[in-house]
Amino acid sequence: MVYINEWLPNPEGKDADGEFVELFNSGSEAVNVSGWSLKANSKTKFSLSGQIEVGDFLVFKKPGLKISLVNTDGEISLFDAGGKLVDRQRFLGLAQEGKSFSKTIRDFSTKNLGWQGKSFGEFVFSEPTPGEQNRFLEQTALVNNIYPTGVPLNARVGVFDFVLLTLGVAAVLTGLTVFVLKRNEDLSQLFFGRDEEVWR
Repeated sequence: MVYINEWLPNPEGKDADGEFVELFNSGSEAVNVSGWSLKANSKTKFSLSGQIEVGDFLVFKKPGLKISLVNTDGEISLFDAGGKLVDRQRFLGLAQEGKSFSKTIRDFSTKNLGWQGKSFGEFVFSEPTPGEQNRFLEQTALVNNIYPTGVPLNARVGVFDFVLLTLGVAAVLTGLTVFVLKRNEDLSQLFFGRDEEVWR
């Protein structure tokens, strides 16, 4: 089967000079992707051409890649020649600059079964490796970089969170103001209009 294996939405420098999408063939036969297409963030499709051998990669780079990969809340879809969705991947939040969104590979068998003996796991942001097997430090990926499906990288503040934050800040400022007024006899007299016991 052909998968989206790696894509670089936010390269260092100009996006137009560094973006790429990499496909990988994990099947047992070569696949001709002529007539297939890629679509980024529900925009115009980019028609593909070429053949991917078994266990090999096919990379589409800018400026030849005629779709723009967005840096925030990115999504990319792969369609076969009949228009059927083959693979779709996405990330939420802001893509790390200079890091590609790469599919990890996990062994599910102790036997040497080649690519058919591998299973694809999570996506992580890692060093770009166009045309090569994805590489990343396992410990770093597990501790810092694993991307569970549907979990934002940079969570957005919702209306409810904003209201709670505003109320919390208001309560702290109110308490601080009352404390200052109570500690100062002149201010207490000015604001409360009567003699108040000054806190010591």
